[in-house]
Amino acid sequence: MPSTSIQYAADLNNVKEVTLHGTADLSFWESVLHKENLSPYHEAGKAVLLLSAIDAKWRGFKFREFVIAVGVCLNENQTSLDGYYLPHAFNSSRLLAFSERVFFQTPYVQGDIQLVSRLPASIKLRNRTKVLLHAEMFTPNTSPTVEYLEWQGPIFLPNNGGKFFAILSGEAEIYPFSPVTDSFEIEPSGRHPIFQQLIESNFACSVWSLRSSSRHAKSKTYKRDFE
Repeated sequence: MPSTSIQYAADLNNVKEVTLHGTADLSFWESVLHKENLSPYHEAGKAVLLLSAIDAKWRGFKFREFVIAVGVCLNENQTSLDGYYLPHAFNSSRLLAFSERVFFQTPYVQGDIQLVSRLPASIKLRNRTKVLLHAEMFTPNTSPTVEYLEWQGPIFLPNNGGKFFAILSGEAEIYPFSPVTDSFEIEPSGRHPIFQQLIESNFACSVWSLRSSSRHAKSKTYKRDFE
């Protein structure tokens, strides 16, 4: 779909963002995405995932989000990152999570999300009384790579559902994830199978990306074209 024809239902600025980029077993996500008529994008024989938390404001309403996304490729040789598959997401607002499910058909549920987008960065996700994910950076002793990053493209929904289009942009501070000093813990949950999938696919963090003021825009949900 040409970018000029996309109407964005929400276009947020000054978004604080903490993202963990990582990799996982390619064969595992090939099996999962095959059922969704999608193919995972891969680098060096590994599937590429991101776990991202944001702190934002929409029409004066403050909220936080946490999403888990798997990179997908739409060409046969799987050499380009053409979009993301969104198996699960959380919103700190019960009302906004409900609105996402009803009006956009996106897989949001309510959760307690905490993030720190300055050093030392951290993400904590709690659902009810259980901490599902906790990641924390040890203050690095090296300067970050600072780069303006922008990504535009489709985000595909589970169960062969629809897709929406997103813009994610802004100046980012990029730090390598240190398995020696940084921490990353996830807990399996019967209510949220995605965390067991991360464990079974041997997800490993590789890079932190911090943004103090980014842009996040999303369109309405469109039907998928399976031709």
